[in-house]
Amino acid sequence: MNDMPTDFFEKRKIITKTALFAILASFLVFVLMPTIYIVSFTFTKWGEIYSEVFANPIIASENWLQIQTVLLFSFRIALFTIAFDFIFGIPLAYLLARKRFLGKGVLEDIITLPLVIPTSGFGFATLITWTTISGLGGVLGFKSGLLNLADRIPVINIPFLIFAVHVGLTLPYVVLTIRAKLQELDPVLEVASRTLGAVSLTTFRRIVFPLALPGIFSGLVLAFARSLGETGATMVVAGVSTTASIAIVRWVFEFKFATASFLGCLLVVIAWALILPVEILLRRKRRLPISRSPLQTIGMEGRFLSIEKFISRRLHHAKEVAGITVIILIVVVPIVIVLNSIFPYWFRDPYTGRPEGGVIYQLFGPSNYFGALSRATFTSFAVAAISTYVATCIAIPLVYVIERYRFGSIIRSVLKIPLIVPTSALGLSVLLLWGPRGLGMVNPGIWLIILTHIVFSVPVIVEPTIAAYEGSEILSYEESARTLGATSYDATETISLPLLKRGILAGVILSFTHSLGETGATFIVMGSDLTVPTLVVNMVEALAIPAALFSSAYLIAISLVLLAVFRFLTRR
Repeated sequence: MNDMPTDFFEKRKIITKTALFAILASFLVFVLMPTIYIVSFTFTKWGEIYSEVFANPIIASENWLQIQTVLLFSFRIALFTIAFDFIFGIPLAYLLARKRFLGKGVLEDIITLPLVIPTSGFGFATLITWTTISGLGGVLGFKSGLLNLADRIPVINIPFLIFAVHVGLTLPYVVLTIRAKLQELDPVLEVASRTLGAVSLTTFRRIVFPLALPGIFSGLVLAFARSLGETGATMVVAGVSTTASIAIVRWVFEFKFATASFLGCLLVVIAWALILPVEILLRRKRRLPISRSPLQTIGMEGRFLSIEKFISRRLHHAKEVAGITVIILIVVVPIVIVLNSIFPYWFRDPYTGRPEGGVIYQLFGPSNYFGALSRATFTSFAVAAISTYVATCIAIPLVYVIERYRFGSIIRSVLKIPLIVPTSALGLSVLLLWGPRGLGMVNPGIWLIILTHIVFSVPVIVEPTIAAYEGSEILSYEESARTLGATSYDATETISLPLLKRGILAGVILSFTHSLGETGATFIVMGSDLTVPTLVVNMVEALAIPAALFSSAYLIAISLVLLAVFRFLTRR
């Protein structure tokens, strides 16, 4: 009898170690290996890569030039995108964090919407809005679209449509990240500053900005990485332009695996370089100083104050209005126009009267896009459901490990990499690892799509769950339960999981919607199994515009329903 407690604890230790090993093994196999394999592939196949990219006298110089061109172009887009996000995102974040007004919930939903809309659908909506008579051109009474596909923004020399979709898809990251940081800050300092006579801009510069800098930096890094890796929407609106992420997809289809893998490796390394400074900054425990900088002499500070008073008097709420206007133009208007445009095209082209230009003909005629859409819908939902389920089974125990073990912070840092690595590079890494050129265990198709989606679904579920974990007193509740005689498993089941329910639910819904809308990685690993977002891209490339219009409206409608479900469940 005296040996019973010892045996019990020994068995529990064995079970705990086994469970820990299983969790870490799952993390290694399903997340870490696929994320970094493209880097190891570059080293193991360096001879082939060196020949194709640097040494081959026929194609190497062209390939290397293309890599430089697409990288520089992608960096230019990403840099100007985050500059725009910074200018308009901070006022919107402050508005959501500090102000109470009618329609605040609607504005939150509008800002969140690009996160759940499949990117190819969003790209097509943008394309229709700005380049066709069915868009803003027709609304304003013009006989053509407002822009052409190749029209560029002066000075920065970036195609307007690419810039518009990148701003629409990245601005939510900046707004929501900064808002979360602002909500953590005590507004007492801001009240005291205004009480002492400081205008809003001075208060923001001297107090809010230094304290919110980690959140601002984090949001901009995420937005930069999101822009650098965006594929689906960009493919729809790019025309002849090519970004780094699109180049990887095209080179894979051209069987230029060495060139594609080298570019993918560069993008993964860039992701590492972006995330490490953010992690170091966010782990700093002390607050950043809010005192005056040594460079700010009394005279310079006085000039700052005068300028800020002038701007505050002249602009007042203009900055918030400008941000809301940008969101409406870039997000709301394209969605409304797509949903509204589908009806005139239902039976025939409204401008030529030809039935071949109608939705019904293209869906049910010789092209039979309805059959393709049905099969793609089944594939999309099957992939989203299975990958989300498997990711949830990995993510929930992984949260426990992250919060309870010292090495958990390292795991969390690694988990952020799939969120910022371009999805096309991620898809290529999975293909090289599991596909015929690697272990040869899975051929391109639905199961390889699922393996790819699990990689980014795990961190999507982990992050909101950790946020719920850190926002509660789970550890103290569990300790109290164990003091009263409950086992660790009972405490986890009856206390931890119910408290984490909202965070888990948010992660599951975001994972499902992310999987449903993923395009770049899916293109590389899909084989013959199309998903709805990839089908939309194929429709646009085949100039089946009415069918693409219907499919985009279909994707947007699904996203709106999922967003409504998400809001209902998380606000209960």
